[in-house]
Amino acid sequence: MEQDLIVWTVAFWFVLFLVLGQHVATVLFASGIVGIYLWIGPQVFEGIIARDIFYTASTYSLSLIPLYLLMAHLLLRGGVVVDLFRVGYRLAGYRRFPLGVATVVSGGLLGAVSGSGAATSAALATLASPQLETFGYTRRMSVALAAIAGSLSAIIPPSLIMIIYGSLTQVSIGHLFIGALLPALVCIVVYILCLRIFGETRGDAVDGHAPEGEDDAPEQGSLGAFAFVLVLMAVIFGGIYGGVVTAGEAGALGAFTALVGMLVMRRVGVRDIAHALSDSVKVTGMVMIIVLGAQIFGRFLSYSRVPRELLAAVEPFLGNPEMVVVALLAAFFVFGLFLESAAVMVLLIPIIMPILDAADINLLWFGVMACFMISLGLLTPPVGLSAYAASSAAQFPVGPVFRITLVFALFAAVLVSALMVMVPEIVTWLPAHIR
Repeated sequence: MEQDLIVWTVAFWFVLFLVLGQHVATVLFASGIVGIYLWIGPQVFEGIIARDIFYTASTYSLSLIPLYLLMAHLLLRGGVVVDLFRVGYRLAGYRRFPLGVATVVSGGLLGAVSGSGAATSAALATLASPQLETFGYTRRMSVALAAIAGSLSAIIPPSLIMIIYGSLTQVSIGHLFIGALLPALVCIVVYILCLRIFGETRGDAVDGHAPEGEDDAPEQGSLGAFAFVLVLMAVIFGGIYGGVVTAGEAGALGAFTALVGMLVMRRVGVRDIAHALSDSVKVTGMVMIIVLGAQIFGRFLSYSRVPRELLAAVEPFLGNPEMVVVALLAAFFVFGLFLESAAVMVLLIPIIMPILDAADINLLWFGVMACFMISLGLLTPPVGLSAYAASSAAQFPVGPVFRITLVFALFAAVLVSALMVMVPEIVTWLPAHIR
């Protein structure tokens, strides 16, 4: 079979089965195997595919995933989600806009401990949406705000897609975590500004008064859990920034500290620990299958010379790296509309790496921006998992929610990415000062 025909056959296979609803990991595996078989023949299965799977699965940087997941699931099992929101809710002073701000900030803190945009969005939709409605936000605005706050988990470290990006590009994951802190804060500020401009409110709600029977003071247990999370995050990121621990050691330290803290505060029992371990293994397995499938598909792409031909096509633009970066970020945004965040990362990075190298683009800087663009896919149709999770938890149609989250995502895409492109130091300054 002619080489061009093989490429088009595999491309048709890939798109067809995605449209038919097959899981992206299965499609990546099958497309890669079919393409390699047509290109080289059956002898490739033992000589290349088996070796690729083994070495990819044993990559050290991927071992960080279960550590941070275990920390997150222990904190979730310990009810920290509820406590963080309770503290933010009280600090808002029962005023409408501060309560919305507290929801966004709480989402950022939850993202730092959960690593799951869908889980955080569902939790906030259950906890925060009724309170937001009580103080005057419309139903769809309250659910949308829960989804927006939950989506921050993809850009606020420790983020799974940052770990995947670091494993694919050999960029220090600790540097990625630290480099994402300032852009994440900028993103939170942009969302707060959008809330001020586009927030939908009702005129019949009382603003600034506590509901009848509501105690102004946060519960002692909630304050303790809130303080514990802040200390835990300070230990992890302070340890990485100070050069005391690596990102992998920080993950182990975080998981151990979370376990001890939840046991001391009597938040978890043996059954909760077992469930946390089980959930961590399940999510790790899902991510690893996607990564392995993408590795096989990437091997086919390397045989097909698609990356080289793509590099030749963009060669006239390599003298203007900013234009190349903008085009690649747009590609990440578009792919994020249709695919899971992990799948977008493992699918695109092997294709565009030659372009990044040829244009001499800082991989740390680009990685943080790419993770940010992928995070917006959690808010945009048709796949926006955060929007679907929040809508499902609140039992509200997802269509009206998308109309709000899409506006927030577009504004964040333009403002935050433009700022990172024009001022790269927002990403690179903190990692440059790691000891």
